[in-house]
Amino acid sequence: MILDPQAWQDSLAAETACAERLLGLTDHQQTLLIHRKFVELTHNLANQQQTVEQLFALTRQRTDSQQQLARVGMIPPPGGRLEIYSRLAPSKAEEIERIVQHLQAVMDSCQRAFRQNQLLLGKSIELAQQVLQRSGVVSTGRTYGAKGKERAFATANPVSRWQAVI
Repeated sequence: MILDPQAWQDSLAAETACAERLLGLTDHQQTLLIHRKFVELTHNLANQQQTVEQLFALTRQRTDSQQQLARVGMIPPPGGRLEIYSRLAPSKAEEIERIVQHLQAVMDSCQRAFRQNQLLLGKSIELAQQVLQRSGVVSTGRTYGAKGKERAFATANPVSRWQAVI
């Protein structure tokens, strides 16, 4: 029995397109960080949040369509893609596998870009802290930690204070 994987393939393609949008936003975020355009950065972060939410929804949709295809093909759970491929025309299986590999590559690129942007933001915060210290600012204010306790703004890890604020 040869299955019709069109819904699964369409959901994979939609998830890939959304992941590519996220990668574009993340790359643009790096440019905004480098040029210190913090107002635009706020908009970029909001767009990233929205895109991540869409990506999660599309991932659920893809998983559901894959499981439905496995049920139709009477493939026992979890109904992995390699098991489904054996029930597809070879050319269709290869086409879907190319989409899967591309999606995985895009998601890996997103993770790398997220890590790079986090490091870049950490360096920007360090620089701002050095400027404040050199300008003679004695007290830089207070923030609240994850447990809700007040703590000094200046900490050893410059990113941690922003994580506490955000």
